[in-house]
Amino acid sequence: MTDLTACLAALVFLVFAGHRLAISRRGRTDPAQRDVAGFALCAGTAMLLNAPAVLGVVDRLIPSPDGELLVANQLKAAAAAFLCLVAQALDPQGPRPVPAHRRRRIHAAVLVQLTAFGLFLGAGITESGTVAVAAPGRGWALAAYNVLFTAYLCWCLYVLGRALIRQSRRTPPGSLRTGLALATLATAIATVWALWALDDVAENVTRGRQGLDEDLMSTTLGMVTAVFAAAGATATLWGERIAAPLRWLRARRTHQRLAPLWSALYAELPEIALDPGAAGRRPGLRRADFALYRRVIEIRDGTLALRPYQRPETVDRAMEALSRSALTGPDRQAVFEAAVIAAALEGKRAGTPPTGTPDQKTPTPTVVLETVEDEAAWLVRVTRAFTRSGIVADVRDRIRSQVTTG
Repeated sequence: MTDLTACLAALVFLVFAGHRLAISRRGRTDPAQRDVAGFALCAGTAMLLNAPAVLGVVDRLIPSPDGELLVANQLKAAAAAFLCLVAQALDPQGPRPVPAHRRRRIHAAVLVQLTAFGLFLGAGITESGTVAVAAPGRGWALAAYNVLFTAYLCWCLYVLGRALIRQSRRTPPGSLRTGLALATLATAIATVWALWALDDVAENVTRGRQGLDEDLMSTTLGMVTAVFAAAGATATLWGERIAAPLRWLRARRTHQRLAPLWSALYAELPEIALDPGAAGRRPGLRRADFALYRRVIEIRDGTLALRPYQRPETVDRAMEALSRSALTGPDRQAVFEAAVIAAALEGKRAGTPPTGTPDQKTPTPTVVLETVEDEAAWLVRVTRAFTRSGIVADVRDRIRSQVTTG
């Protein structure tokens, strides 16, 4: 199982790295994508080297019996350094120019690599099967080697996570922001993955030993990190393909939720239908956006056509009933608008002659309605009140009684 998860994680990282490099060569992305590819290439190769099945093959290729641990960790540190460079591209803040800041981070990465290499040599590592063994009394050097790498990885991940959060706050909703959120989640999981390596430190100090291969938890965290990182970095490619069908589904669902109010208006005012042939039909998925837009217009046309049938006493009665209720804010306004619409419909249905455009205006929400989606969401509230509110039902019943007794 450990072999499988390690190899799957490595495959995701390496395929993703190849994809980023291919796009970069075609000049379709910014230069920071090379840093993303560098991270994925180093992380994927490191994961591959840690797979138990690969260790036997590597033993025949690398003369040093302790080389697997050194190469794998150096590759992880290089991957972390690439993440710092990606963070710099995402959030180029600070007094230094970007090239100077980039060189500073590269110098820090080189210093960490050299220091770690010195500690590794100082530990006098030898191999015993799939276990690295420090020279007698040198377990502290092996522990310091692991602590240095873990601290550096966590610092790089912190720098990247901070840059991702800042960039996400500046990015409007959409596939790019979704990608940033997924990348931030991958960074958090990668931090747990890096900290998991500290479980070797106690054994480094007490016994001077460390396993060359990673355990199942470590490889699983690596695989999850790889999946979320790849998904986040490619969100702009797949996000719109998924977002469009989801938007169509939401539009069709909203279209159906407006059906009770629209049907009541259409029954008395069939002329509101902009497309009589499509009136009452459930729209196809791809045409749901347009159908929702048309339905919103038709409902608003219907409410305007009903204004001559509004009565001041109806508005007063609705206000009086609302004053006794616990409703506040948008819910109160939606019930008010639904009550006025219901009363006007009853008046027209009973054949009450119109009185001309009343002085009062049709109640409008105080919430900002800037888009069709905003308007549709508001009308869903009104429709819900139109069909479920006891206040609206009471106003409707009173109008019916007046018409019957009149």
